[in-house]
Amino acid sequence: MKHHPTRRLVACRLAAGTLVISITTAFAADLTHLRCEYLDNPLGIDVARPRLSWVIADPTSAISNLKSPLPRGQMQTAYQVLVASSPELLAKDQGDWWDSGKVASDQSTQVEYAGKPLESRTPCHWKARVWLNDGKATEWSAPASWSMGLLTPTDWQAKWIGLDLKDASADPQDAEKRRLPARYLRREFVAEKKVRRAMAYVCGLGCFDLHINGRKVGDHVMDPVLTEYHKRASYVAFDVTQNIVQGNNAVGVILGNGRFFAPRLNNPAPYKDYGAPMLIAQFEVEYEDGTSARWLSDGQWRATADGPIVANNEYDGEEYDARKEMPGWDAVPFDDSKWREVGVVDGPKGKLVAQMVEPNRVVEVLKPVALAEPQPGVWIVDFGQAFYGQVRIKVSGQAGTKVSMTAAYSLKSDGTLKTADNRNANCTDVYILRGQGEETWCPVLKGQGLRRIQITGWPGQPTAAQFEGLVVSTDMAKVGTFECSNALISRIHRNIFWGARMYKRHGVPLDPDRDERQGWLGDPAKDAESDAFNYNVAAFYAKWLGDIRLDQRADGSIGDISPNFWDWGNGVLWPSVVTIIPEWLYDFYGDRRALEDNYAAIRKWMLFHQSRLEPDFTVSQDNYGDWCDASTMDQGGKAMGNTAMPLLSTAYYFNNCRIAARLANLLGKPDDEKLFVALGGKVKDGFNRKFLDPASGTYAGDTQCAYVLALKFGLVPPQLREAVVARLIDNILVKNQGHLTVGLIGMQWLMQTLTEIGRPDVGYTIATQTTRPSWGYMMSKDATTIWERWDCDTQGGGMNSEALLILSGNLDAWFYQTLAGINYDPAQPGFKHLIIKPRPLGDLTWARAHHDSWFGRVASSWKLEHGELTMDVTIPVNTTATVYVPAKDAAAVTESGQPAAQADGVRFLRMESGAAVYELGSGQYGFKADK
Repeated sequence: MKHHPTRRLVACRLAAGTLVISITTAFAADLTHLRCEYLDNPLGIDVARPRLSWVIADPTSAISNLKSPLPRGQMQTAYQVLVASSPELLAKDQGDWWDSGKVASDQSTQVEYAGKPLESRTPCHWKARVWLNDGKATEWSAPASWSMGLLTPTDWQAKWIGLDLKDASADPQDAEKRRLPARYLRREFVAEKKVRRAMAYVCGLGCFDLHINGRKVGDHVMDPVLTEYHKRASYVAFDVTQNIVQGNNAVGVILGNGRFFAPRLNNPAPYKDYGAPMLIAQFEVEYEDGTSARWLSDGQWRATADGPIVANNEYDGEEYDARKEMPGWDAVPFDDSKWREVGVVDGPKGKLVAQMVEPNRVVEVLKPVALAEPQPGVWIVDFGQAFYGQVRIKVSGQAGTKVSMTAAYSLKSDGTLKTADNRNANCTDVYILRGQGEETWCPVLKGQGLRRIQITGWPGQPTAAQFEGLVVSTDMAKVGTFECSNALISRIHRNIFWGARMYKRHGVPLDPDRDERQGWLGDPAKDAESDAFNYNVAAFYAKWLGDIRLDQRADGSIGDISPNFWDWGNGVLWPSVVTIIPEWLYDFYGDRRALEDNYAAIRKWMLFHQSRLEPDFTVSQDNYGDWCDASTMDQGGKAMGNTAMPLLSTAYYFNNCRIAARLANLLGKPDDEKLFVALGGKVKDGFNRKFLDPASGTYAGDTQCAYVLALKFGLVPPQLREAVVARLIDNILVKNQGHLTVGLIGMQWLMQTLTEIGRPDVGYTIATQTTRPSWGYMMSKDATTIWERWDCDTQGGGMNSEALLILSGNLDAWFYQTLAGINYDPAQPGFKHLIIKPRPLGDLTWARAHHDSWFGRVASSWKLEHGELTMDVTIPVNTTATVYVPAKDAAAVTESGQPAAQADGVRFLRMESGAAVYELGSGQYGFKADK
């Protein structure tokens, strides 16, 4: 890439209260992170008008290839996008699909493709350039790409194929534990000429591995993402150009059960079952001479269920008999005469759609930290942290030796594995040796939440070097870091970070263990914000919202799980993700399409619940309360919490009215806006009449959750706000000695509410507790993620996971937003305008964080030393920021060694609550102030 060599000084001036930058010559900017539909170079998408984004990187930032800094206050004034059918045309600056021309706009995210209609299989190569304040264009970005998938049902010429269920069986000890071996399918094809390009479009249900010519294609784990298969099924596109050779080729597929062949039928809940695993695969081969060929799944494929994976079930484990291996089954030549002919079968009822989310991958490999033998022949391997994934072993022994490995988190008092929390799930993998030297193996068709494995049957004495923990997660880009001087808080952040990646799998937020692993709607909601400061979750949550929309019932109600493999529930609390997450996607990512796609479902759902309101406009009941709040400690299976469900549901319905009204306004639907504003007013009045004692400022039950929701959602009458705030603070500091009491619902809003009411110090008191209930208590018990219950260590077992989102809520976002001070501004969404407002609290002496937004890296760090505060901030190009510098006196604040009010690109606004407030343009700034 070429860059401008010329650098000159710039002059900054303030005019009419607006930051104005005068540029005398061009400065180089580096366009990076070109993405299509939030993804890097995606293959086989099915969005007709994909959205494109780029980052204008300051040359000194961590995401740039350049070195010399840009002047402060840089904004994009125009852009040009080229989209071409070949890299050769693009290199000549020709966009035969789309040349946007110079578009006067500061938009650098969510730029919608507006070129020629794109047909199935179309390859698209693109690049962009922009104009900044100096009026001159940057160099073109490095090229990026995407390709279109199979856009219409008629594009699919392949057939669904599979084997029947005659080999299905049940565990003799429990008929609910269904067993089925993996299916191995193969077909040989001839590439008659030299291949220029070849694409594979594959959907194997429940999950699959694709092999060509003796090798697995790609590094995905357990494709495709989970969906309700009678509503939609996702195909995965692979570029297999390098896998295919001229002449004979073999294609092989391993089919696993996933959730297609249901792991249970009735226990612990009725489970949707779709039958035997099945496959559809279509290969589009283009030869260098311009001709093409199409290889299809059809009745000519061969298959066997008599391979080495003799059983696979995500609840119970994978069993592998290495003596049954079939060397070369996915290569040529291979004798498959003893295999069966596949059947052409009726596929699932759902539409085939592109997998528009990052796949599962192995994102980290863990080494054991301890190996113990609590009983003769029983070995415990401890990987030192909880994770979701698989265990890879290296073992030598006699043929037929059977090694069993059971996974869980904790130990019993005798040092053996505590399996009670697995409930009905066996969570046991079995490997039977072939007896030919060192053998390496790991499961491929299942994963498991675990920290430890318990081994029996191991030949000889194992060593730690023979085990690896393969961490499997949706492979979302890491976009944030946080750390501070308080070691406990830094460790809590680390545990949340680890726990979040356990939860992000198969395109659904899933609990990682026991006999559930469902997409519970109650768990994410506002927690998604914590996820997003750490990972790029935009495509992930957009996909999951699509599942929820499809699962919405005809009457407008929404259940508690999506994809709804278990179909139950019709309340308000947990399905409120249907309003909360679309609004949040708009605020955090600037994603207007999230509003457009989900609004009809939101409106229908809101009207369903309107019809069920009580005469006083409250909601009478719900399925869950403030799940697993502190009142449930030491209460066995009790989990509903201590806050009245009608109060919770009515508060949530009011908040949903607020969101629906805002979305209607943003989408230009004034009649709907009036409807939801009026409805919200009636619900608010009903809420306060029923649940508020105006004489004392007490909400029913006097619980922290009740006060938090009333304050956060704007339900408290203005004249009683101080009284309600006082009640909440008294409940925390006096009644509960600085501890929280909230569960799943209250935890999503507690910490941000404390900051918003001016008491972040109380949040810090909560965050640094080490006695129960607290995150510090979990850490003292060697937790490496966040528990499902405050009393996980004393629970006997059952609903007692050591890795859920329930009790972390939106805590990690609070670390970024309140301690480090990085905030987005909903008035200018997607981090177009930033609010940097750190709070030095308690014993903190420093904090630092960064977040790679869609405009670039936002960074904030501060340090207190000898009464002086040093604060450094980075504001991305094409954004502005309001920055709060903690200070006694604005006159004593300096930036880059000079009075801040005189610094380039800095405009003083006001003093507010112990901070000097400035308006900044892009750039890097260093402030100092007396604190």
